Amino acid sequence: MSDAVTSESTDPDVDLLGAVCRELAETADAVGEAARHASELALGARLPATALARVRRRRPAWRTLLRTLTDPAGLGWAPRGRGVAAAGRLAGILAGRESLAVSIAVCGLKARIRAASAGRPELAADPDAAAVLKAVEEDRQGEAVRAFRAIMRDRGPEYAFTLLSPAFADLLAWHALTDDNPFNDHAGWQVATGRAVTAEPLLGFGAACRAFFDRGPGRGDPLPPGTARRITAARAAATRAAAAATAAARVTATAAVARVPSAAAPVRTPAQTPASALRSHAAGLRSHAVRLRAAVVHLCWPGPKGEAFRTEVRGFADRCAVAADGFALAAAQLEAAGSP
Repeated sequence: MSDAVTSESTDPDVDLLGAVCRELAETADAVGEAARHASELALGARLPATALARVRRRRPAWRTLLRTLTDPAGLGWAPRGRGVAAAGRLAGILAGRESLAVSIAVCGLKARIRAASAGRPELAADPDAAAVLKAVEEDRQGEAVRAFRAIMRDRGPEYAFTLLSPAFADLLAWHALTDDNPFNDHAGWQVATGRAVTAEPLLGFGAACRAFFDRGPGRGDPLPPGTARRITAARAAATRAAAAATAAARVTATAAVARVPSAAAPVRTPAQTPASALRSHAAGLRSHAVRLRAAVVHLCWPGPKGEAFRTEVRGFADRCAVAADGFALAAAQLEAAGSP
């Protein structure tokens, strides 16, 4: 059996995989928002102060929230927000602690890269591109970065963008979320979830600011003869590839919406108490757990890689359910003690 036939027989269904990627992105966003709200309660000033100083009956709820935010079987290491939560998040990144929200986002990015490269034999034929994609698929971050830098150095950024489009942005986002630098995670999170995140002051710049100042190739040296013409041609090819990718993404998104019913994200209104908001997030996480399991049931991806992907997604669904149980328990304890 030829390599081409073997590759085709183990490629995923791109449309069905696109629906799973969309659900992974929405789930990562929901998990992140639930963790942010829980961090505001457990690591803010009001609940810890009342639990430790004045109202002892609120201590069980506070301890439950802390366990939920640090449970390896649920949210992993999940502090998010400002103050103590921000310090806890940085400490977790530096210590190598895993976060469920980031793991789901990274899984979705890898699947999107796989979907974008499916059916493109030129990527497999190019040794540098094949090395990047293989290293990403096998979670070898250092090797993927070295191969990607080799393409940028030897062939130039325009060629690299054209070759790896439309997975170029997903590759950069995957690198941002998996490297050891905690200050570029917001950019990767934007691409992975589609949620605009404002950069922290003094720690980084948002994508809009970078786009405003990035108006040229970045060098003031004169270009060699013929280079400008090649760059113009490469940019035109990149523009055509990006337009084709955008059209394909719209078709895939439309099909995914038709197949998978959307779940309304929990919205915290001013009238909601902390307990009711926790219940709302718990319901949202349970809904996403159900939708994750349903999304991979009919995913056509033969071979061990497809089965490993389905197992990973089901594991994320189980962890969402565990986190939902923790939020529900904390909400019941808060109601029993009187919400702060």
